[in-house]
Amino acid sequence: MRVVFMGNHTVGVRTLATLCRTCEVVGVVAHPADVEDGIRYESVFEYACYQGLEVERRRPTDEGFHQFIRHAKPDLIWLTDYRYIVPTDILNLAPMGAINLHPSLLPKYRGRAPLNWAIIHGETPLGLTAHCVTEDVDAGDIIEQRAFDLGPDEDVGDALSKLYPLYEEITEEVVASLAKGTANRIPQPEGKHPVYPARRPDDGIIDWGKSASEIRNLIRGVARPYPGAFSYVGDKCVTIWKGHVKHSQVEAEPGTIVKVSGKASFEIACGGGVIVATDFSIDVADDELTIGDRFMPKKQATVATT
Repeated sequence: MRVVFMGNHTVGVRTLATLCRTCEVVGVVAHPADVEDGIRYESVFEYACYQGLEVERRRPTDEGFHQFIRHAKPDLIWLTDYRYIVPTDILNLAPMGAINLHPSLLPKYRGRAPLNWAIIHGETPLGLTAHCVTEDVDAGDIIEQRAFDLGPDEDVGDALSKLYPLYEEITEEVVASLAKGTANRIPQPEGKHPVYPARRPDDGIIDWGKSASEIRNLIRGVARPYPGAFSYVGDKCVTIWKGHVKHSQVEAEPGTIVKVSGKASFEIACGGGVIVATDFSIDVADDELTIGDRFMPKKQATVATT
């Protein structure tokens, strides 16, 4: 099959590498320049250049996008972490249509940042879906799915380590089934299924009025390699990378530090229960937290004293 690939980041590279082994990749569309590209994540553009593939950095609205796809004459368009809506007239250039890999068990968590949202909502199992691309967001027929479990003490970094191999496995299996003409097309259930928005770093601000379980899931859902869950003590920003729930009630306002164990951990009162932070960073070098410090959602100005 002649395939045009559109994608981004490490999952895009894993998928593209598999397509290079199993198909004839006749064109690659990588994201426009991205500050994380090739630094926090692997770069589709750099990988395609290394493989000697025809590659361009484009959005669907860019001049020449349509011409690039038409010139490639693909049988199939394949998308992985390509964050733009591809117009129907582009999809129609491929007789076999287009397939997208979406990191959720569709129809759950359509839209952006599905893995993060699923962990934040305490979901398990998690998964990856290969589906047909239509005009509606992540709503096309399901071709294949893979599921995996994520333990309560595992975070999004652990989820990615389980998810990355699935991109290769599911791509290889779907390509084989398409070649044999045996690929499934299972319509997604009808009804209203939320489409989730992208997440920004500021969405990691912790609301200490929530339960310890909800806060733990936020911490898990935005942990490394994402920006992390954070809060402020005065003018200090504290990012919590790992934490577990302590099922006890304390007489303290939510957000108050109730116990400090040196630089190893500290405990914070929540709207219900206590969070024990075991991996954290403070943006002020060598600063320490103390019992009675109160976390706030915004940085507090330091008042000079004389």
